[in-house]
Amino acid sequence: MIAIKAFFKVELKALLREPVTIFFMIILPIILTIVFGSTFGDEPIAEGSDVLGIDLVIPINIVFLLANAGLMGIPITISEVRSQMALKRYFTLPISYYGYFISLGMTFAFVSFISTLIFGAISYIFYKASFWMNAVHTILFIVTCFLILYVFFIGGYLIALNIKNTRTTNIVSTISFLAMVFSSGVAIPLESMPKYIQNAADVLPMSHSIKILQDLWINEINYSDRFGDYLYLLVVAILFTLFVKWRRLKWD
Repeated sequence: MIAIKAFFKVELKALLREPVTIFFMIILPIILTIVFGSTFGDEPIAEGSDVLGIDLVIPINIVFLLANAGLMGIPITISEVRSQMALKRYFTLPISYYGYFISLGMTFAFVSFISTLIFGAISYIFYKASFWMNAVHTILFIVTCFLILYVFFIGGYLIALNIKNTRTTNIVSTISFLAMVFSSGVAIPLESMPKYIQNAADVLPMSHSIKILQDLWINEINYSDRFGDYLYLLVVAILFTLFVKWRRLKWD
């Protein structure tokens, strides 16, 4: 645990010195909050409803942030460290194989948490967002966030495990992330897209994650409707875990 804590500090300092990472993990969610909040943040989501558009933006931003950290931040970081031969040096230090990955994941999770606090505060202060969840849904929301975090983070590890070249890792990570963004309703409402894109969105975890978090956030979740989304995320988490346990990363 001491080694993980030490690596967490090292990785956090390194991440905070990366302007591109800071932009995507902190600045971009703030920009999205301002753009969406200014565009339709004060409009009710349905006639007669007290839920505003900004209330749906918060869970979307959380999923966007976790996907960005997992699919782009983690694999690109590992790939760059490996290309610099630093992973080989880590092997001589008193940290285990899994300890390194845990400390890296904790770093991105911590920055994601800070970013959520920032754009959440902006949503409440400037766009009059409301907290709709009861105690049970609040706990379930937090647990679901950890499940979503795990799916995207271990998905990022899978990319890093299977691609050694840094440029290829960047391309695959970026395509994976953007494919989910443009097919999940984050950039364009899913209902306005062709049917085949809506079907493709069901194959990817981002749309399932957004549906669950939005329903929990506005306290209107129907568990029978969301059972399939939860089952999907659990199955993906299990499958990705089995792949990661089966295939180990080479340090050099």
